[in-house]
Amino acid sequence: MHNANYHSDGAPEKPHRNTGDRSGENRFVAMLKKPVVYIPLILLLALLGLYLYKESQLNDVRKQAELEQAAVLERANKRISENNNYLLQVLTKPFSWALRTALLSGNTEQVDQYLFQFVQEEKFALVLVADENGNIISSTDQNFTGAAFADHFKPEYLKADSTIVDDSNPERMVVVSPIMGLNSKVGTLLAVYQPGEPLQQEKPEE
Repeated sequence: MHNANYHSDGAPEKPHRNTGDRSGENRFVAMLKKPVVYIPLILLLALLGLYLYKESQLNDVRKQAELEQAAVLERANKRISENNNYLLQVLTKPFSWALRTALLSGNTEQVDQYLFQFVQEEKFALVLVADENGNIISSTDQNFTGAAFADHFKPEYLKADSTIVDDSNPERMVVVSPIMGLNSKVGTLLAVYQPGEPLQQEKPEE
């Protein structure tokens, strides 16, 4: 049996509670109420909030800059493609006139010479000539010589009545020009031009 302690008046004494934890809590609350503690805490929270706000602003600026750079590159690539298109037409027309003279005279050897001189120009991968029947009679790639044009290229190219540039593949542009005789078409000139890689956005360094 446990011995209970009694007051002098006979009433049992109540057990004493451990007030250590409560006094520790009270001291912490009292510290927070002191300016020397809560003012630096408020400043720290304010600085943290300011940092997060500025970081969010910087992210928005970065995203906007990336969008603007992408738009600039798109416009630049479009302008480059338009310039290539124009230059190919300007270059091909007089070349087809020179080929006309050789074809009308039946001088295929001279046609070969013209083609191999032309393909020396930078970025031209292939140049060939098909006759009025759609047969390739001269080509800088001998694998095409003697073959049917329509077996390797779009048949509608043979129907072109003016110089056209097919830039559906921006890395492999095809320019086609009819070679006109006095009254009818005597052949078709085709050249494959490789302008190179389009301008691309630089990836940020990690």
